[in-house]
Parts: sequence; C-alpha cells; structure tokens
Amino acid sequence: MFIGLAIGLAVAAAVFVSNQKQVARQAASSSSPTREPASTIPEAIEDASEEVAPGVTFDFYEMLPNLDVEIYEDEKAPRKTASPPPAAKVATPGIYILQAGSFSRLEDANRRKAQMALLGVRSDIKKGAANGRTVYRVYTDPMNTPADVNATSNLLTNAGIEIMRKRVSD
Repeated sequence: MFIGLAIGLAVAAAVFVSNQKQVARQAASSSSPTREPASTIPEAIEDASEEVAPGVTFDFYEMLPNLDVEIYEDEKAPRKTASPPPAAKVATPGIYILQAGSFSRLEDANRRKAQMALLGVRSDIKKGAANGRTVYRVYTDPMNTPADVNATSNLLTNAGIEIMRKRVSD
C-alpha cells in the first residue's frame, strides 16, 4: 500500500513540476513581462481542448444551458408532520392495556419502553411468537378506569406512538 502511495505521489509531483516548467516557459516567451500566473489558466484549458481525440464530441455543452431546474420555494411556514388520528374514547369500564409496538429486535422494544418512560408511562416487554418468528411486544401496565385509558392513549398518540387497545377483563 505504501509503495503504491509513493508511486502515486511521485507521478503527481512530476506532473506538477512539468506544469510549472511549462508555465514558466510560457511566461518567459510572452510579450508582456508582467503576466500573472492566473491568466495562464485559460490557455491551459484551451491547450487541453486541442488534445481531444478526433471524432469525440461532447454534447453536454449544448445540453446543459437548455436544462431547466425548477426550485420551489414555499413561503409558508414549514408544515407540521401529520399526526395520527386520535383514538376512539373508551367509555366501558374494565381493565385495559395498551400495546405500543411489536418488534423483532429486543433493542427496539427497549427503545420504545424508554420513550414511554420519558412520557411517564410504565410499560413491560413480553416475548411472544408471530408467524414463526420471535417478537417483543411493549405493553402498558393495566389501567382500571376509562379516564386513565383515554389519557394514556392520547399521550402516546400525540407523541407519535401507534397503539392498540386491549380489554383484559371487566
């Protein structure tokens, strides 16, 4: 690897030195003795264009000016991401749990549990099987009153967490 790097640097140095010699020769042979090195750049480009193999044409010089790029600048305030629709209210008393996700990786389930903990919602992870695969489901603690179920549902939904409500018993 170091040998290849050394060879590449040697070639680059040789090209740089030969270009500097060529620029110095052009500056010495030019009619104006106070020529700036930046003015030699267009000449170098013209020289490079003359070295193109015969029969090779580049159409992009004609195509690029004709291309239109539309840029849309919306002067309105940035839109809020669409929030999920609010869950239907629970009116029937009973014991409910909310499922806040089913994940194939335990790390993802732990991440969801942490999100819920930051919102003040206690949850557990239950291991199960679905379609022959192991899944990790995140459930809230059981809730006894419809008001608790509705408040927790709204909190999780507003945080962008999709939920599924399950009635455990009466």
